[in-house]
Amino acid sequence: MTNYTIIGLGRIGTSLGMAIRSKGDAKVTGYDADNDAQSLAQRMGAVDDIEWNIDKAVEKADVVVVATPAGSIYDVFDGVARYLKQDTVVTDTSPTKRAVMEWANELLPAGVTYVGGNPLTGAAIREQKESSGYIFHNAKWAVVAPPTAGNKAIQAVTDMIEHVGAKPVFMDPHEHDSFSAATTGLPAVVSAAVMNSVSTSPSWAEISRFVGQDFDNITSPSTGDPASLQSSAATNADMLAHWIDQLIERFQAIRAGLLDDEVRFASDGVLADSFVQAWEQRARLEAGVADRRPDSEERAPIPSSSESMMGLFFGSRIAKVMGRGSDPKKDSTKYDRRKMN
Repeated sequence: MTNYTIIGLGRIGTSLGMAIRSKGDAKVTGYDADNDAQSLAQRMGAVDDIEWNIDKAVEKADVVVVATPAGSIYDVFDGVARYLKQDTVVTDTSPTKRAVMEWANELLPAGVTYVGGNPLTGAAIREQKESSGYIFHNAKWAVVAPPTAGNKAIQAVTDMIEHVGAKPVFMDPHEHDSFSAATTGLPAVVSAAVMNSVSTSPSWAEISRFVGQDFDNITSPSTGDPASLQSSAATNADMLAHWIDQLIERFQAIRAGLLDDEVRFASDGVLADSFVQAWEQRARLEAGVADRRPDSEERAPIPSSSESMMGLFFGSRIAKVMGRGSDPKKDSTKYDRRKMN
């Protein structure tokens, strides 16, 4: 039986404890600096035992999972290092890996191995009370192992991942941090920017009455714990800054297109291209083919015979509108640009 200790009993730590315990053949000890979080985790069945002292929580652990905000991990490593037994494996759930690997190398004693982890659940769980062991089922779980990690330590982490129904994906720390910044850090920054830019308007009281699903969706990351969002951003600052630069370039291109009378309504202008490209890439993502390269040599659609005939009488633009119909061979991830006119 494997002895697990989970440090940090928020939504991820509590969910992980529930998932591990649901499979049996393991003991889970929980620790959180917040006594209320510890008590709730125990009531939800996420832990077998809770410890009020962090040294007692880790002294018998085979695997220690640090599920705190990224910015707290340095202090956690520093606090538990002297109490870890030989051959203990330490992992985490943070979206930052390069910084955490440096801290592990600096603080953890010889005989203790760090293997980074990041569960890519995509589950919309915002609070501890919403925790569920099922969020890891069939989810990908990034594994970032330093070169010094032995097979036994890596196996201990992948066994835990597979034990809760997730699938380990091995990644380089730089690759992981770039991808994490793009998919979690950037949405959080965009959410904050949109929320703050609109809510600081003198007309916010009136604007708020117009808030619907679109605004709600784009600002939903702002419901996350600000301390956690800040620490994730700060520990991955260079990668996040890179993606913000890419976003600024896109914003500037769209802004220029909006202010250019010649391209604003053009079907092949920067404004149209921006929306078409986003539509197509989102369609590929939803279709599960985002990891496949699209055909770069696709040609513009050829008008149908009915469109050609109608074009003689009504003109090409009207013919395109009147002649639209369903094409059984049409690629559902390609937007029909004939709709742009």
